[in-house]
Amino acid sequence: MDTQTRIYINNDLDIVTARMQARQVAKDMGFTTTDQARISLAASELARLLSWSTSEASEIVISNAARNGHRGLQVNCLVQLEYISGKDEGSIPTKSFMGACQLVDESNVEVHDERRAMITLIKWLK
Repeated sequence: MDTQTRIYINNDLDIVTARMQARQVAKDMGFTTTDQARISLAASELARLLSWSTSEASEIVISNAARNGHRGLQVNCLVQLEYISGKDEGSIPTKSFMGACQLVDESNVEVHDERRAMITLIKWLK
């Protein structure tokens, strides 16, 4: 199954949509109920981060991941760098980002320019 789901984040209600869509994709891929919950929470935390970090519409992309014969689910989003830079580890956006990373097997932040970074979260199917 080759899946790519885009969820546009325009307001706080889209956080719920991101959570529901991520859970459904995880379920369709065969993740356990526990892992479905982890994936959906990680996606909703990224959506929450996006809803705070920009006044422009943003998106989360949920897709398949594959490496060395393993399958998984990948969640990507482009976010304002200042919200994940760790300058204020006690801030809600930073805690939201750090919490999302703890729910998955891999997390990666790739800086695009001085303002934005691509966050990639991966949960591998066991």
